[in-house]
Amino acid sequence: MTPQYMTENLVRVDRSILMLLLASMANLCLTTNAMAIDIITRKSQENRISGEVTSISKTAIKVKQQTGAEIEIPANDIDLIEWDAAPATLKAAIGQEANGNYDAAISSLQTVLDGLPVTATNVRTDVQFFIARALAKAALADSARMPEAIARMKAFTDGNITSFRYYEAMDYLGRLYLATNDYTQAEAAFTSVENSPFDDWKLSAQSSKARVMLAQNQVDQALSAFDAVLKAPAKDESSKQRQLEAKLGKAKCLNIKNQYDQALKLLAEVISNAQESDSRLQGEAQVLRGTALLGQGKTQEAILAYLLVDILFSGQQDYHAEALYNLAKLWPSVGQPGRAEEARANLETKYPNSPWTKKLSGV
Repeated sequence: MTPQYMTENLVRVDRSILMLLLASMANLCLTTNAMAIDIITRKSQENRISGEVTSISKTAIKVKQQTGAEIEIPANDIDLIEWDAAPATLKAAIGQEANGNYDAAISSLQTVLDGLPVTATNVRTDVQFFIARALAKAALADSARMPEAIARMKAFTDGNITSFRYYEAMDYLGRLYLATNDYTQAEAAFTSVENSPFDDWKLSAQSSKARVMLAQNQVDQALSAFDAVLKAPAKDESSKQRQLEAKLGKAKCLNIKNQYDQALKLLAEVISNAQESDSRLQGEAQVLRGTALLGQGKTQEAILAYLLVDILFSGQQDYHAEALYNLAKLWPSVGQPGRAEEARANLETKYPNSPWTKKLSGV
């Protein structure tokens, strides 16, 4: 056998091996590409999960991971799902909502919704919820938008009873009913959330039902209900965060009862223990601080509390409107009539249909 013949055979073998390797790689790529890659951000973990969401219910989703076994994630632990079929513009629209730019978010989300293919069912459901949620947040500061917000959120809960967003949507629906003084419907919505299998949502619903009592001037009953939430065992961080909501509710009751020292003590605990990113909790805490400090005759300190809402938590439009109302009332007492007019102008321009705007105008 000549060296040349041996070399030619080796080349043929090498080529055969190379072709087999390329075919294997191609098959691997086809297999990988066939699997949808959804990315799930959990509330309880920093690391995100990548895989394909294979089933959805109102209590959990199942995910076939890229590597590893299929896992089940409880609905109350899901922060966000970046769907494989979602356009890149969806993430930016969600960011607009998070920043309090609700009208821009609704417009962007509607554009996303209109452009989705019929097959993108999961994305469509999520976008419909995001639109309803942004509208609900806007309506809390704009009473003129309440009918549309309630209709939109109710349409979502009625049509998506098996969605992992269901309990969150029912919570928003309850808040909207409460804001319109429809206490029967509000309590019914919160009862649905209370019947969930999740401890943190149960505590949240119990606090919300206490707020229904408070809205009806049942202060002592509400105070007892908030105390019951605070005495319940908190088995995880999420439940502990929900108890901070109860502390806010209790502080509001104490303000009404002129027990400002106790209210301020509770509010300090909330501000210290709430996550910095939880602007909803932080915003309400500062508004309630302002009320308590004002009750103690500490006008300058109260102004500072309301200013924090104006500067840091303006995305929480209902609390921002309340803060602007108080600033418009309080600035003249410290020799700042110009700043009072500025606060009034901001309130009337940004929130023309807010109850705080009407109150300031004497309507």
